[in-house]
Amino acid sequence: MADGKRRPNKLLRQARGAMSQADLADEVSSAIFRATGRVVELSPKSISDYERGWYMWPRKDVRAAFCEVLHVGTSEELGFHRPRLSKRPPASMDLTALGDERIAQSSSGRLQVPAGRAYRGAEIAAHYSKAGQAGTGMLLVAPTAEMLAGMSRPDRRSLIVAVDQDERHYVADGRRFVERAGRRSGPQAVPLANVVDDLTVGIIWATANADSALLADDAQLARSRAYMVQEEGRSVSRGAVDEVPVLNPVARQWLGSRFCSGHIIRNFHQLGSSPLFWTREQQGEEAASWLLWSHKFEYLRHTSSRFADMRRGFCIPESEVKASPRYERVLLLLAMALMEAFGIRIVLSAEPEHAAVEGFVLARRAVVANWLDSPGLWCVEASASQPRLGVYQRLAGEAIAGTLLNQATPVGRLAALADYLDVPWGWLRRRCGELAATGVDDIAHPRSRLLSTRGLNTVIRYVAYIDVLEGDDRARC
Repeated sequence: MADGKRRPNKLLRQARGAMSQADLADEVSSAIFRATGRVVELSPKSISDYERGWYMWPRKDVRAAFCEVLHVGTSEELGFHRPRLSKRPPASMDLTALGDERIAQSSSGRLQVPAGRAYRGAEIAAHYSKAGQAGTGMLLVAPTAEMLAGMSRPDRRSLIVAVDQDERHYVADGRRFVERAGRRSGPQAVPLANVVDDLTVGIIWATANADSALLADDAQLARSRAYMVQEEGRSVSRGAVDEVPVLNPVARQWLGSRFCSGHIIRNFHQLGSSPLFWTREQQGEEAASWLLWSHKFEYLRHTSSRFADMRRGFCIPESEVKASPRYERVLLLLAMALMEAFGIRIVLSAEPEHAAVEGFVLARRAVVANWLDSPGLWCVEASASQPRLGVYQRLAGEAIAGTLLNQATPVGRLAALADYLDVPWGWLRRRCGELAATGVDDIAHPRSRLLSTRGLNTVIRYVAYIDVLEGDDRARC
């Protein structure tokens, strides 16, 4: 919901009385399970969001559970109310407010995808349609000729936004929707797994921003290849920004990341066994590169097959967690879960001083490879100097000894990570289970040759089936 529309829900706060937000979250979750058999894990943050007015109209089962726990007859007595019914959506709407609008008829509009730190924002053509449920796993949307024509334009990304009878919103990638309609006429399916929530919003946000940025500078990145080849033979390289065409921030990060990945692979022979990979991603925007950039997925496959015992260290101070919206924290959690999917044990430090240390790989020697917050495109060294080696060894010892994720199993570490990031672990596992059956490409399908959904689909299947996956089966799930 946009800040300008938010109104604190004083009635809900008054009804809660002396009960804590944590207790209310537990009671409501239990009431939902008793009524529906569905496992929902509301958190104290969820209650806070309702009381602060971020969400005005929960699902029907959630509203009923609130009424039961707080002993009221109607959800309106708790300050919940339907968003204003409009015949058409506003001409332009923020992606993160998508679930707050009620749509009365088929119509079109624009979704504004928020910017980020390097992300510059994007725009998606949205085609809204009422939908009827068919069976237990899908909605049916009857496309019009106008809708299909609008989604067939090659110059813009588009989404179908299907709205069910309870005003829940579901999305489908426009291009894939058109492709299906071309193969089979009549109503088209939209999976119920594509419901709009922090998971789907995060996927769309990252994919649309990265896709737009890399498509915009694709030719410049191709011309930068000659400079990369020239620098690959050097043991020390500081990628000079003025040696390549002018690039937008995401394209520049992609180029730096691509060079650093190759640099580490070229210097595997120096590392020995059991290396620690130190990375600088602290927010979901940066970490989404692991989920979407094709070369990073291949890099993970390559490194995990080379080393049997690996760790990857992250530093995520509490200030970064508090500053990030939940959909971005979901992406960060998924990126770190992808490491575990490849058999790479994650290490988490919250010490702010660790965040200032550049990216490196440490075993008997240290290879420096840094592209995030680098003064140039990249900063690499085949072998760190003795003073820097000492810094890396000290940091590695402190991070491993003080990791916030000291559980013995991947599922234990990821559950602890979810708690630290304030992402309901039970909810995420349930949602990944739903999406594992359909895949994410029907939510956000990248067009850039440099992007892929392999990382996203791999980690979603991994989180969904983490209890049964073992060993080499992990990253092949």
